[in-house]
Amino acid sequence: MVVPLSLERTYLDSFNLLCGELLGSGISRYVYECTIDPSLVVKVESSESRRFANVFENAFWVDYQYMPKVAAWLAPCVKLSPDGRVLLQKRCQPLPHDYVLPEKLPAFLTDHKRGNFGLYQGRLVCVDYAMTTLNPSMVLRKAYFTS
Repeated sequence: MVVPLSLERTYLDSFNLLCGELLGSGISRYVYECTIDPSLVVKVESSESRRFANVFENAFWVDYQYMPKVAAWLAPCVKLSPDGRVLLQKRCQPLPHDYVLPEKLPAFLTDHKRGNFGLYQGRLVCVDYAMTTLNPSMVLRKAYFTS
C-alpha cells in the first residue's frame, strides 16, 4: 500500500505531537517521553520488527494487573494502539547508580538487564517484561543482572 504524501506528513505530525525525547531503545522498540502526559512513556515498535513486544507486554499486564504479588513487579501499561505498534506505559525513574539490586527475583522475570528495571512509586519494577514466562511463578530465583 502506498501512503499518500499528505498522510505520511500527518503520521509524522502525530508522532511528533505524542513523542518527545528518546529515552532508550532495545532490540525492537524505542522508548520516548510522552509530551501529552509526562507520567507516561511511549514505546514504539520499529517498522522492521514484528516481535509483538508491545502486544505481549500489554497482554501480560492486562492478565495480571489484579494479582498484587505479580503487578507489584511491573510498570503499569495504560493503552495499546490498535495494531500494537505503540504502547503507553507509566513512566518509571531510572535506577540510581548506587541502587542495590535484589539478589533474587520472581521466576517469571527472565531478562535481568539492569536497564529493564526502574522505580515506580518508590519500588523496584520491571519496565521491559515482553520476555516474561507465561506462568507468573512467584518462586524467587537468583538474579543475574547484566549492564
